[in-house]
Amino acid sequence: MQDGHPKLAATEAIVSPPEPSRPSSPRKVLILSGEMGEGHNAAAAALTEAIADVWPGCEVERFDTLELWGRPFSRFMSWGYEIQIRLLPLTYEVFYDALCKSRTFAAVSKAAIGSFFGRRLEDFLRNHDADLVISTYPFGSAALHWLRTHQQSYKVPAVTYIPAFHVHPVWAYAGIDQHFVMYDTAPEHAQTAGFERTMRVGAPPVRDGFGTVSKREARERLGLDQSRFILLVTGGAWGLGGIDDAVQSLADADIERLQILAVCGKSTKLLEHLKAMGLPEERLRPYGYVQNMHEIMAAADVVVTNGAGVTVLEALRTPRPCIAFRPLAGHGKASTDEMMRRDLALVAHDSEELAVVVRELATDQVLLARMEHAGREWCRGRDLRDSVRAMNELFPKAQATTTSTPA
Repeated sequence: MQDGHPKLAATEAIVSPPEPSRPSSPRKVLILSGEMGEGHNAAAAALTEAIADVWPGCEVERFDTLELWGRPFSRFMSWGYEIQIRLLPLTYEVFYDALCKSRTFAAVSKAAIGSFFGRRLEDFLRNHDADLVISTYPFGSAALHWLRTHQQSYKVPAVTYIPAFHVHPVWAYAGIDQHFVMYDTAPEHAQTAGFERTMRVGAPPVRDGFGTVSKREARERLGLDQSRFILLVTGGAWGLGGIDDAVQSLADADIERLQILAVCGKSTKLLEHLKAMGLPEERLRPYGYVQNMHEIMAAADVVVTNGAGVTVLEALRTPRPCIAFRPLAGHGKASTDEMMRRDLALVAHDSEELAVVVRELATDQVLLARMEHAGREWCRGRDLRDSVRAMNELFPKAQATTTSTPA
């Protein structure tokens, strides 16, 4: 005995006190989304499906980031954004361009958004014992970054899954462990130090069903003529992008064998307007909010959309060529540019150009096949379940550390 302590034998091991146990895979996942149309929520729903397969028994909770400030605030923000996109698109485009071109403006904006939502998220997470937090909405990512950098004790892994074909700086944060993106050149747009280390090129976050139904089968289910050239026109949940103008232009263009499927989302006004056009069903079939978008999309030859959000990812997964008609300001135009660089989309800036592009695709089978092939190749090897499995690296198995000391 020496100083009241026994002398250790030469071969005796010291086992360090174990750290608090961490699961090797998450038992509960919190997904932060945003009620801005349906795109962010659709991505969250797709991730929920994949998580159920990859981590059986894992509990998933989805939450609207904007509701951190209450439901009335969330509704006001959603209403304000829709009004801005519909009536004041130039204001949004100026803001978006400033984010992408000015590092100073982007940094100030990210800090303000992170602080505004991060403090509320801290209180929210105290009552939600999540092992992993995934954000499908940039404000959620900003809040997570603020929390990770201002509360050092918060160690829960954080992931951002970006359901868009363009990564603006408000999506990217050093405090996020993994960023899943849709294209490999995203770092040049993220403008965030270290983004390359956290970036993963992921699968499109779309729900099961897209890409599983053949064109022939889909047309049989929907009662559509197999010999028609079918165009799906959609503006997402809000019916954005001038669907009425697109339909009118295409109806006037007298393109042979053309049938238009128009999905108006939640816009009952748009749906009634299209019905009032009085076109026969073999020329125009309008829909409201649908649950079988995967079948309607599979039945089409080409998808006309506003160039933004999850709809284009659903089209690519199906796969169907896209025409971006009057791309939405900001992210719609930026996403369209990225898709066009990869032969995944064509653009039509006005109704006359749309008719020209549609006629070209309707008569040029080589062009149509080339674009469909590009979409198929873009999706090759991308499985949303594999993207979820890649998150396992955030959950290393805890191991006791043993060391030997000399006599």
